[in-house]
Amino acid sequence: MTKSIKVSLAQQIVEVYEGSTRVFRFDCVTGDNEHPTERGVFKVLRKAHPYRSHTYNVQMDYALFFTHDGKALHQYHGIVPLGVVRTARGSVGDWFGSHGCVRLSEADAKALYDWAALGTTVQVL
Repeated sequence: MTKSIKVSLAQQIVEVYEGSTRVFRFDCVTGDNEHPTERGVFKVLRKAHPYRSHTYNVQMDYALFFTHDGKALHQYHGIVPLGVVRTARGSVGDWFGSHGCVRLSEADAKALYDWAALGTTVQVL
């Protein structure tokens, strides 16, 4: 069965499918205005756990890289809970967004990492 990942920038959610059946739905935080998460269709290019960003010097565990410039679905490691960041991003401003990656809670990032294979389609809408 074909696996796919859909990221909704408008809703800040990730939906995960096997064929037409949704198997997961996760809350997420995506890029800000200066560092957007690009729309398009991509593939999981590589997986890394643990992983530390060389560019931003932050942990990005359970990383599923889907662009050649390093954007990934990965675990959020901030000190403020992801739910608070999502709320602030929606009400205060997109300063609370990422640098283009798709941030997930640890449990969600691990579940997605374990489920997705290299080559899995990632559609950013």
